[in-house]
Amino acid sequence: MTVCFCSSLANLISHLNLDVPMADLERDTIQTKTEHDVSQESAAGNGANHGQSGVSSVEAFNRVLYHSGKKGKVLLITLVFSIGLTMFAYALDQGITSQFNTMATSSFSMHAELGAVNTASQIIRAISKPFIGKLADITSRPTTYLVVLVFYAVGFAVAASCTNLAAYTVGICFTAFGKSGLDLLSDIIVGDLTTLQWRAFWGGMLSTPFLVTTFVNGFIAESFIPEKWRWGLGMFAIMVPVLLIPAIWNLYGMQHKAKKAGMISMGDSGNARKHGEQVHGVSAYASLAWRGIIEIDLAGLVLLGLAFSLILLPFTLAQSAKGGWSNASMIAMLVCGLVILVLFGIFEVWFAPKPIMTRRILKNKAFLAAVMVDIFNQMASATRNNYFSSYIYIIKPWSNYVWTVFLGTTTLCLCLFSPLGGLLHAKTHRYKTLMVTGAVLKLIGYAILITGSNRSTEKTGALVASQILLGTGALTVIGARVGSQASVPHEDMATVISNLSLWSTLGSSVGYTIASSIWTEKMLAYMRDECPTGTPESTLKKIYGSIKVLRTKYEWDDPIRQGAVRAYTRTNGVIFITATLLAVIPVIFSLMMPGKRRDVMDSISDFNNSWQTITSESSRTQLPTLDLMVHLLKFPRDRSHTISREFGIVSRMLTTKTADKSKQRSSASVPKKSGILNLLEIYPRRDNYRERIFFDT
Repeated sequence: MTVCFCSSLANLISHLNLDVPMADLERDTIQTKTEHDVSQESAAGNGANHGQSGVSSVEAFNRVLYHSGKKGKVLLITLVFSIGLTMFAYALDQGITSQFNTMATSSFSMHAELGAVNTASQIIRAISKPFIGKLADITSRPTTYLVVLVFYAVGFAVAASCTNLAAYTVGICFTAFGKSGLDLLSDIIVGDLTTLQWRAFWGGMLSTPFLVTTFVNGFIAESFIPEKWRWGLGMFAIMVPVLLIPAIWNLYGMQHKAKKAGMISMGDSGNARKHGEQVHGVSAYASLAWRGIIEIDLAGLVLLGLAFSLILLPFTLAQSAKGGWSNASMIAMLVCGLVILVLFGIFEVWFAPKPIMTRRILKNKAFLAAVMVDIFNQMASATRNNYFSSYIYIIKPWSNYVWTVFLGTTTLCLCLFSPLGGLLHAKTHRYKTLMVTGAVLKLIGYAILITGSNRSTEKTGALVASQILLGTGALTVIGARVGSQASVPHEDMATVISNLSLWSTLGSSVGYTIASSIWTEKMLAYMRDECPTGTPESTLKKIYGSIKVLRTKYEWDDPIRQGAVRAYTRTNGVIFITATLLAVIPVIFSLMMPGKRRDVMDSISDFNNSWQTITSESSRTQLPTLDLMVHLLKFPRDRSHTISREFGIVSRMLTTKTADKSKQRSSASVPKKSGILNLLEIYPRRDNYRERIFFDT
């Protein structure tokens, strides 16, 4: 299977944008838009044309490089394979390090604090992507890759060599920053190497390593768990840099060749792509950096991250702190967090030059419904997942291989359902149907984990079915992404995508906190109830603090092991009930999503994005009126019957008005603005026509 994956990477070479012109329009497909593109669009404002010219310049350089001889081809091929193998290693990391986290916290006899580690890392991931995207704008692709690689490798080195949980958490937070960068930059490189026609496909190919690594990770678990988890973390600190450095070196090489040729390469900064100019000198970089800080609302992101950290972490740490909630530091953290959250709100409303969420976005019903779906999806998933691997490790006498492969089943199903959902959407255009279907199936997946006695199930069949059903969450993600993007004009696309990512990741941190607070409050008390009478308190605290001790020191039939299993089912029963209740909310908000077909919304979106082109082109083109409309709106006549009634009336009025005016002039001329002005009188410019069409059923 590894050979197949490498072969598919080789096939990418044949689809590089070397001889194929860039597609004019994205329609009836789910395109992968990276959050770096988002940061570029935010920075450019109305600079969509700059972005297109920047991509075209990169395509031109790729063509020149590919046809420049053997060295140019070697650069491109090496880059593709280096990125591909790095993503393979990264997939291994994603599938096994959560188990290493569990073993690490158990090694410090602080297994209950696993939630604190996950919460902190998720907050870092949430706020780091906008910063990394802007760093790529200011510096260059390879420089940004180098920065995130240093964070990634140093983080794993710190985590592998730590002597306490605090140091381990710091290391994991460093790796969280690095992982965000690898996610983002790999999507960027795929965008640079492919045309729009193939971008969604090859973007999806970044997930294909999971089809292999799910099973490979089973062998890694057999080798490194439970005692050698430090070596497992150290393996990634070595492997990923070795695989990624060739790509970084090649990107620097491309940048150098492009500079000599006076062109733009995929290694250049976003600023060079948008404006076609390189930045030189400390003052120019400082000016650009300051502008980037304003554009990503860095102050707002920092305030938001601090607020969530100070509010959530006390809930995960209170039970282990001296005096619990009576500890003054817990109360101080919570109060400070709430104060900072209020300051964040004040700053965003009255002081932020470019707030994280604009007022126009906040009034968009489709976006609000989509973001609520994503937030509570991630929250429910994190609540269930936080201690799920520990639960399976204790209640099932499975080998480490079977345990790891079972945990990877959901990821495997996500990779399978994602392309299936994309094909269904391409055929039906019903993103709301996808959202509701995925949300209902996920709700069932959570519910079947609960038994009639409010305990969690131990039945293998129910556990496997739950893993598969939860993999259908890909359908909800696709629907939420498509629906939210279709509901906004192009200039708001950046805000929508970045906010979906930000708030859903923060939703995960809340979910980890919920699970941790339940675990720390319930588990030890349930162990006292379920374990044999007379079990020493010291023994209970040992097995509470370390699943490794519980699994390795006590045989399956040992009364203490069986008592602990019953305590685990009681505690996880509460956790799974909570996750199920949270999973109801995405179903509700999925039903609240507007239900228009995506092809209708594509046409409306195209119409909206063509306003400036219409007003500029109509004054100088000599095309006949109807052909001009077809040309500008990219709307084939043979698809006119698929348009909604409202949009059909509007487009016919525009065509009629322009045709009437043309009779008063030369038959070859085109009226300048009469049809546009007539349309604006019916549907005013500030997107009211979009809201009326989108939300009227």
